[in-house]
Amino acid sequence: MPMALKPKSRDPFLLPLCDCGGPMNLASLEPHPMLAAHELKTFKCQLCGAEQVYDVEKRAAERG
Repeated sequence: MPMALKPKSRDPFLLPLCDCGGPMNLASLEPHPMLAAHELKTFKCQLCGAEQVYDVEKRAAERG
């Protein structure tokens, strides 16, 4: 599994861009293996197929 990245401080509703400049789509969403309040979001590039995994905190509604 690739190392989880922390999201950069930008609009959380924008999808990330790949290093090649291509757009990325959400490929999978899974629970964090060690932090119950976090989840791992995997994005895949539409052009080159590269993947980026982000460690994000769950929304308050999902925790309760």
